[in-house]
Amino acid sequence: MANSGLGKADGQILRELQRDGMASNLALGHSANLSESAAARHRHRLEREGYIKRYAAVVDVERLGYGETAFVLLGLASQQEHAQEEFEAAVEKIEEVMECHAVVGERVDYLIRVVARDTHDYERIRHRLAALPGVEHMHTHTVLHDVLQREVLLPPLP
Repeated sequence: MANSGLGKADGQILRELQRDGMASNLALGHSANLSESAAARHRHRLEREGYIKRYAAVVDVERLGYGETAFVLLGLASQQEHAQEEFEAAVEKIEEVMECHAVVGERVDYLIRVVARDTHDYERIRHRLAALPGVEHMHTHTVLHDVLQREVLLPPLP
């Protein structure tokens, strides 16, 4: 099991850092009933062992001017590994592509989350996606509003 080395304090520290990546060791210790130095040791171990991949700021995409979010279901003409590698290298260059997942499904090879300023901007991005190597078909689903977007993932219980 990937998290078999996690204790209750580790889980609490992970929970708090997901809520606030800038939390001090003192605050982490308080939430996990540890001293500041013990919390720092836990935090460094979680970083070292890869439980914490990186720290980042969560930005408000609408305040940055991106009022549209769309999910694109995309299929390639070929299932050959080189075709997938060529597509994946090319899609990384489109900055408005926020996520791209290789998936298994009926006539769908990738699930892509795109942000755009408006529908005209999305049309520009859609043309760029359609022109990527190997693209055979695309289906767009535009987000009306967010219902749920989790930022805190609780570690499973041992």
